[in-house]
Amino acid sequence: MRHVSYFGALLLLGTGLVATACATGDRLASSDLESNASPTDSDTPAPPPPTSYTNDGGGSSSGSSGATSSSGGGDAGNDAGTCKTSAPNNVCGHVDQCGCTLAETCDVVDATGNVGCITAGTAPMGHACTSTAGCQRGLTCMFGACHAFCNNAGSACGKPNTGKCYQVKTQAGQPAPNYQVCMVQCDVRDANACGGTTAAGTAACLPDGEGGTDCETAGTRAAGQSCDSANRCGPGTVCVVTSGQPTGTCKKWCRVGVNADCGGATCAGFQTKEIIGGVEHGHCP
Repeated sequence: MRHVSYFGALLLLGTGLVATACATGDRLASSDLESNASPTDSDTPAPPPPTSYTNDGGGSSSGSSGATSSSGGGDAGNDAGTCKTSAPNNVCGHVDQCGCTLAETCDVVDATGNVGCITAGTAPMGHACTSTAGCQRGLTCMFGACHAFCNNAGSACGKPNTGKCYQVKTQAGQPAPNYQVCMVQCDVRDANACGGTTAAGTAACLPDGEGGTDCETAGTRAAGQSCDSANRCGPGTVCVVTSGQPTGTCKKWCRVGVNADCGGATCAGFQTKEIIGGVEHGHCP
């Protein structure tokens, strides 16, 4: 998933799913630990791996062709009420979000790219989900969080609070048909940036390895608690592992040079600088 590990005197990877590639980077599995940093230095953080394509669960498809409408769930819109449906089955349009009722989302429902109308839920973009049925209309459940669809991998989505369009890949490493989603712009220091913990799970803001961010599944361990992979730590924290050690410690994210983020203590940078949104980030003591 462009995902990889995130930081620390060595950071660990995110969710231990299968590795997938982003437009310009790779997301690694949580087992891909790097341990060549010195006790006082930090390795380069990387994003936690998104689940490879198994569609986090659209639920049953109604296949309805209700009112044509546009929710703006993707990075494209409708022209004069015309629904641009999605091949191969053309039941509805997942990028334009059209062809379903106002209470449904046009979602990708299988590994061949077929689409269907799924009854929508209430979770906003970036918040935790277990299936598309839990997300607001126009959003799909991927990487454990609600995401908007897009159709131009590697380019900016253009939708508010989103970053680049990311091509989801299958376990075999191939592009998942019709499955491109917008990364979410958020603040890695904010424990509530991705909604925190809800009944659907915990989502956190994580670096995407390319200077941006995304909301994805996270753990619940607080700063000061042990960790053995990036996805063990809760929102707002990163797993920092000292060279040669099998486990690390969850520590708060901070901006290098802004010690106020650490209550006055020094914000330590990583050996390979972690630049997010043009700002160097590190971790508190």
